[in-house]
Amino acid sequence: AGRLAPRRVQGGVVAATALLLLVGALWLAPRYGARHAALFLTGAGLGLVLYHAAFGFTAAFRVFVTRGDGRGIRAQMLMLAVATVLFAPMLSSGEILGTSVGGAVAPAGVSVLVGAFVFAVGMQLGGGCGSGTLFHLGAGATPMALTLAAFIAGSVIATFHMPFWSAAPALGEIALADRLGWPAAV
Repeated sequence: AGRLAPRRVQGGVVAATALLLLVGALWLAPRYGARHAALFLTGAGLGLVLYHAAFGFTAAFRVFVTRGDGRGIRAQMLMLAVATVLFAPMLSSGEILGTSVGGAVAPAGVSVLVGAFVFAVGMQLGGGCGSGTLFHLGAGATPMALTLAAFIAGSVIATFHMPFWSAAPALGEIALADRLGWPAAV
């Protein structure tokens, strides 16, 4: 008696979405290649799976703080460990399947501290981070469009301030793999 009835599938929405995804893939293929079209469809598929799984990084932390259940955090740590072990050989070789790859290493300093603070305030005011905003907007929470617009506006404004933030005091770039070697860094 306390169970929720399953939601009815909205056939028109599913068909329109599938059509838009197909059109997007067909538009990408001749311009950027079949690989980009396949990646576009793969991303859409992964998004669908993650949405239906109600996956979210913050949810695991919220459950841990409110209920003391650390399973979600352990699952995330396992996922990060597996990703590290899988990607470290590729990053250490500098290429994968003939494509050059490298880690994104940037200086840590005042700009990171200020950016983290502004990001945290924005997350609280907007009701979610970038991925959370996209998740909720994709799920039909249209008020999140305002949060997304503010997120984009803030990013664009930040690009005009980049020289200032790049000149702020920083520790410099720190890459554990460069300092310790790949096996120790992993």
